[in-house]
Amino acid sequence: MVEEDFGARVAALRRGDQDAIAWMFTAFAGDVERCFRRRPPEDRRDLVQDVFVTAIIRIHTFQGDREAALRAWLRSIAFHRWHHRWEADLVRQRYNGPALEQLLELNPSHSAFRDPATDPAAEVASREEVITLLGQLTPRQAEVVRAHVLEGRSTQDIADSWGVPRERVRGLYKRGMARLRRPRQTLRPA
Repeated sequence: MVEEDFGARVAALRRGDQDAIAWMFTAFAGDVERCFRRRPPEDRRDLVQDVFVTAIIRIHTFQGDREAALRAWLRSIAFHRWHHRWEADLVRQRYNGPALEQLLELNPSHSAFRDPATDPAAEVASREEVITLLGQLTPRQAEVVRAHVLEGRSTQDIADSWGVPRERVRGLYKRGMARLRRPRQTLRPA
């Protein structure tokens, strides 16, 4: 394609000319669709449409002077759409579980049906469990975790009261929490 002809097409795209939009779609739809070849077909069509809608909305930002530049620009938009969908899929997988309504129907003893008053036996059990867990940490880590998590103090407040830099307190807290996240059988007293 001649540069003047391409420049005229881009100008027509910027004006919103229907023929220019149809040209862009027919010329580049295959390239854009190849970016989504691993997605299900119905998903692929939606993503291709999203790319072209975004391109039409943002055509004023396109600065190329050749067809290859427009193709690369469209593929860049496609990559960002693909990445956004991939992240959304990860979130859906992470939170994929029964809906709350189903959970409540299947499990009437669910905590949502419990009396909001606290059970003293549960408080004692949880207090003993916390003491056991904090016993797995070094004394300073346990002190930071207790102050930050149980008392709700900020790491800056703890650092000020100890007279140490905030980074030192944050490091103790992070190492302590990392140690608590390990499976119990690998925890050893500090």
